[in-house]
Amino acid sequence: MPRYQKTFSLRAIVTLLLSVLAVGLLFGYFLFGGKAAPTTSSSSALTTRTTQLETSSTTQATLAPTTTTTDPGELPQTNQKPSLSSKSLALRMQELYTGIASDSITTALGSYLTLDSYRQIKGLSNNSFDYANRLLQHFALDVEAAHALFASQGQTTYVGFRADASYANWVLPNTCYNKLGYWHLPGVRLLYKVGGITRSIGVISLISYRGEYYVVHLGAISRPSNIGYIDSPAIGVGTLGPPGGC
Repeated sequence: MPRYQKTFSLRAIVTLLLSVLAVGLLFGYFLFGGKAAPTTSSSSALTTRTTQLETSSTTQATLAPTTTTTDPGELPQTNQKPSLSSKSLALRMQELYTGIASDSITTALGSYLTLDSYRQIKGLSNNSFDYANRLLQHFALDVEAAHALFASQGQTTYVGFRADASYANWVLPNTCYNKLGYWHLPGVRLLYKVGGITRSIGVISLISYRGEYYVVHLGAISRPSNIGYIDSPAIGVGTLGPPGGC
């Protein structure tokens, strides 16, 4: 009987130890499982932050060259009416003045409709030839004529430009030798000062591409010979318009 009791005691001890071990393992499972959750959460948070940083970096790298190098003519035309108060138009008109004052056609061309935009808009048999051999040649002659006027008047300073938004008209496709519509704004005035006195010349024609106005004719739309023209030079701000044309 005592031997039986001893054997029972050993089994009880072993059973107890095994029970304690099982409980310990179970407790440890929950204990370490509970600690594992924050580790997983931290890893997720780090991954999220890294992804956000990569996205921001990619966006900046993508946007930077687009805003400085993309020719608007590489993108499709829109029917958005340009604003006369846009900063980009103000900069273009100032570039036009600076190009005239410095006799730099390169600078003045910063205000001008691009070749790719002209190709998109017009429906001529050879848009590139017309752009290079008519529009740009006439523009260069008009810039030279305006520069000669400025030089004859003395030191000039830029004032700004005037235009009447109500004179703008939407030119429908398949009119005026075009295949796409655009906004046309005639009779803009370029303002400058000489010795404190405001003077002005006309900018015959601006047309739109993708919601922005660009110069397309400065002194005259057509001419009997290849000479430069100055549109309505005046003391003061001059007269806007007339409306119409394309």
